[in-house]
Amino acid sequence: MANLTKYIALLGVSILLIACNKTLQITDANSSNESVSANIETSTFADSIIAPYRDSMKASMDEVLNETLVDLEVGVPEGLLGDFVTDLTFDRARNEAKSAPDFCVLNNGGLRTPVLKGPITRGKIFELMPFENEIVIVEISADKMLDLIEYVRTKSLMGDSRKAGVPVSNFRMQMSNGKVTHIMINNHQYSKQKNYKVVTTDYLANGGDNMNFFLNPVSIEKTGLKLRDIIIDHVIELKKRNIAVNLALDGRIHNAE
Repeated sequence: MANLTKYIALLGVSILLIACNKTLQITDANSSNESVSANIETSTFADSIIAPYRDSMKASMDEVLNETLVDLEVGVPEGLLGDFVTDLTFDRARNEAKSAPDFCVLNNGGLRTPVLKGPITRGKIFELMPFENEIVIVEISADKMLDLIEYVRTKSLMGDSRKAGVPVSNFRMQMSNGKVTHIMINNHQYSKQKNYKVVTTDYLANGGDNMNFFLNPVSIEKTGLKLRDIIIDHVIELKKRNIAVNLALDGRIHNAE
């Protein structure tokens, strides 16, 4: 919740600056030496201004949006947290974007904390996704797709690192002894001659996490959707339908040794 504390502090400072923004004119000036005590009391005036916003923010962050019946954590080659976020991201982009996407790719490093079994608060989603990442749809060439597939393959074979593995949706890859044997995209056999439209974040589209295959794309569409917002929207929508978060690994990335 460190980021929330910063937001509250910045809000308080902004309010104080606005409140004190008066034009002053000097009518007299003199100087003298005054002793300064090391014990400085907190301004009750400042606290009285900040407190309502701080309390309101805390109430909002503590609001329980839903619950999860399973621990949502990143994993390699697949994790429940990555499955959950990429699936909801792909579905939202598919429903609202101008062009129909083929699949979704995010990164485990961007999912900052697990969402463990129990209540899901708004604050927990802010901890999970503290960044203002926007969802975009990037169309990449057939050549760049080969680089993307190799990236997913390599990351999927890494050790159990926090940044190992690549969360995907509407994309299935089967490997045998580390070699790719089969890929399905959007329920169709992968074609080496086809351009693909990929749902991702603006950070990754700009080459973040070494996803350089997104650079110089065929086209890019900005959706105006913030990743954090659509996670919150999805969790709330499930609650309205009396559905708790509950899922299992489905083998979308699998390595048979």
